[in-house]
Amino acid sequence: MGSSERRVTVVIPVYNGAPTVGGAIDSVLEQTFTDFQIIAVNDGSTDSSADVLACYSRITVINQPNQGLSRARNVGVRSATGKYVAFLDADDLWEPAMLEGTVDALERAPQCVLAYTDVAVVDSEGRDLSASLIGDSNHRAPEFDELFVRLWPIMPSAVVMRRDTFDRVGGFSEEFRSLGYEDVYMWMRAREYGPFAYVPERLVKWRFSSFPRPLKLARKERHSAKIFDRLVRERWGRSAAPLIEARERAPRSIFGFIGLRALAAGERATARSAFAQAIRFDPWRPRNYLRYLRTFLPTIAVRALSGRSRSSR
Repeated sequence: MGSSERRVTVVIPVYNGAPTVGGAIDSVLEQTFTDFQIIAVNDGSTDSSADVLACYSRITVINQPNQGLSRARNVGVRSATGKYVAFLDADDLWEPAMLEGTVDALERAPQCVLAYTDVAVVDSEGRDLSASLIGDSNHRAPEFDELFVRLWPIMPSAVVMRRDTFDRVGGFSEEFRSLGYEDVYMWMRAREYGPFAYVPERLVKWRFSSFPRPLKLARKERHSAKIFDRLVRERWGRSAAPLIEARERAPRSIFGFIGLRALAAGERATARSAFAQAIRFDPWRPRNYLRYLRTFLPTIAVRALSGRSRSSR
């Protein structure tokens, strides 16, 4: 794409993303909307990410020592020429209409500062889990105050933002060196400048990278959570506790969903593995152990218990 001006700049931060970043880039190159440039920021990768990136002549690659996800995205945007900036994580994928749908939403609503889409969930090997991150109660763009009371499922890979809004916010806070909450804080800051546009289509495949084969080290986000809570208190005088609690519950819920789905399909080994992961993630939740034990019961007993649990919800 060279350095000529494009309407959208796609920023892809890469840290040890060799197994998946090629697919991410390919999904951008297959977009129906073609007025874009791609900037990949290799954030000190120690695997073969640099070799994968070198295979693509239509992208700009920026290499830097490892400085964290926020800094990598900010560095990419600083080199951007686009009126809009889009973020794609190196392990996620776009459907072909992703940019067309979000850019159209922003063009039709000049008061909106960013557009985002629904997200389909896939496992670490790219298999569809027949689920989205956005439930019925969240099938609309949030009001500003709603961002403080529940964790709104806006994923970076599903966002296209106006460049001038990004600049007014000051980019992603670089206080976040490790993974977690830098995106939530950015959306809260951006919402101060105007409403969001929601595109109710699953135009992104978000990879749950912890199952069945972990693609990255599992880690708690406690340090980032403390930074996030402090920043929210300093700027708005409010607690971020409900958002932190919801974020900490999310992986456990996904493990549970995978396990229940596998159990219903008779895939006991997969279900057992998923529930075991849920136990490791949250060892104090009794339901995780009960679900794990169900994988050893006869099929007829599992079906009876599943029917009872559905009717009791």
